[in-house]
Amino acid sequence: MDKNQFKSFCKVEFEKRGFKKVKNIFFLAGFDLLCGIDLQKSSYGKTYYINYYFFIGDFRNSEIMPFYFDSDVQGRIIVMSKTQKIKGEHFRTAQIRYEDYTEDELRSFFDKDFAEKVLPPVYKGKAFILNHLNVLYFLTLRKDEVLRKLKGN
Repeated sequence: MDKNQFKSFCKVEFEKRGFKKVKNIFFLAGFDLLCGIDLQKSSYGKTYYINYYFFIGDFRNSEIMPFYFDSDVQGRIIVMSKTQKIKGEHFRTAQIRYEDYTEDELRSFFDKDFAEKVLPPVYKGKAFILNHLNVLYFLTLRKDEVLRKLKGN
């Protein structure tokens, strides 16, 4: 698929899961956190990253959405490389070389990551992240602050 088809596919996939676009980020609020998802163009060719962010707090009635750099937990949608190999084997990567995939091929990766990593915190709350730290989610910046927010009521 080409770049426009890829971006359109992503928009449809995000919106069918309830995300609403505000500027360049799609958002979906849970009762104690907000999830944001966006596309990041790689500087190295026809490649995108799909980043997701969690902002701890109640944003259900917020009129102003946060910026990605204010997020508490971050991750990326992962796909299986299609043309790239390491030691003759395909590998899991966040670099999506969109020309290598069809919509159906990407949809299976989207379905998996949305079901396992992106949507559970939205519907089950921040406790889901806390219970899956260092397995599905990793704290990188402001670790103590984010851990306090995750453990708080």
